[in-house]
Amino acid sequence: MISLIDVTDSPKVFGSHLSLFSHADLDLPQGRFALLSRTPELHRSVIDVLAGLRPPREGFVKHHGLVSWPLGRQGFIRGKASGLHMIHFVSSLYELDAKATIELVADLLTTPEHLARPMEHWPLYTRQEFSFALALAPAFDVYVIDGAIPFEPCRFTRLWLALFEERLVGRTLILSTYRQNQLADYCTKGLVYERSGLRIEEDLDECIRRYPTRRSRSESADTGEELPADAFSGGQFGL
Repeated sequence: MISLIDVTDSPKVFGSHLSLFSHADLDLPQGRFALLSRTPELHRSVIDVLAGLRPPREGFVKHHGLVSWPLGRQGFIRGKASGLHMIHFVSSLYELDAKATIELVADLLTTPEHLARPMEHWPLYTRQEFSFALALAPAFDVYVIDGAIPFEPCRFTRLWLALFEERLVGRTLILSTYRQNQLADYCTKGLVYERSGLRIEEDLDECIRRYPTRRSRSESADTGEELPADAFSGGQFGL
């Protein structure tokens, strides 16, 4: 589903350049993977490469199917456009029926009337719900989640989890979160980032024991980082 071919990358993270990948090779098959490491601060950068948000300095990342945007990032939804405009935009990219997509998202949102308003004026909970709800519309082959899966005991969480379980059948999940119970509930294998590379570990319980989860620096104080300007025309949108 995702292949890394001789990938070398050294992005700037928290003000300093570091060796994120060094001649990394990986064939990630279909499955449900918990992204684990001793440096969760680097997971955002790792996911950027896996999801195609940023090309590596050297090597190639190939997607065999559609890969979602990183769900759970607070900076994903912002700007002067309304939610309706964003839905029409995403629908055109994935050749979706815009009316059906609007109905899906509106049915899930706690406050669907926010869709007609500029996203920059939305409360945080609407931004988070919208990002997760909109991701259920395209037929993604790989779901990437960079943060907690919805867990608050509310109507949105119940509806979204039920639909997500349906969408996830036969698909791939890459989950990066400090919530250990979600890793155990939704994943079956570990995707370990260590020594500038990635590897698959079959024993998830042992993996979590060796790489215990914790809040990363970015999760503790999210910067509200936006996706790059070309994020909607790159590989993670399958174009």
